[in-house]
Amino acid sequence: MKNANENVEIMEDDEIVTLYDDNNEPVDFYEVACVEYKDDYYALLEPVEEMEGLEDGDVLIFKLEEQEDGTDLFVPVEDEALLNEVFDEYMKAVADHECDCGCEDCDGDCDGDCEDNCDCGCGHDGCDCGN
Repeated sequence: MKNANENVEIMEDDEIVTLYDDNNEPVDFYEVACVEYKDDYYALLEPVEEMEGLEDGDVLIFKLEEQEDGTDLFVPVEDEALLNEVFDEYMKAVADHECDCGCEDCDGDCDGDCEDNCDCGCGHDGCDCGN
């Protein structure tokens, strides 16, 4: 992972976090990023399955609080200004997250491993010529 913003960790793996709704039903989320902002930590989570009121690619932001037993408690952030500030920190890190594989068709998430992740445009799938 390459991050110019050291306060944001963009998750490379599809780590799943399971939270429970008001009916105590499990809901799975992909952990997109963790943002340290004003001495607190926030998790940006994307639902694994479609959720009412959210479009594909939308994220929910939760403040992480440590419980007495050492586990994390995910507290929904409801303050609109804080949501925007945390999301802006994440977006700055995403903008700074540049791929340097040399492949013009790369979408930025290949971690320099062009052979397995993109077609460089030369007509040979998976080549590492950098064109």
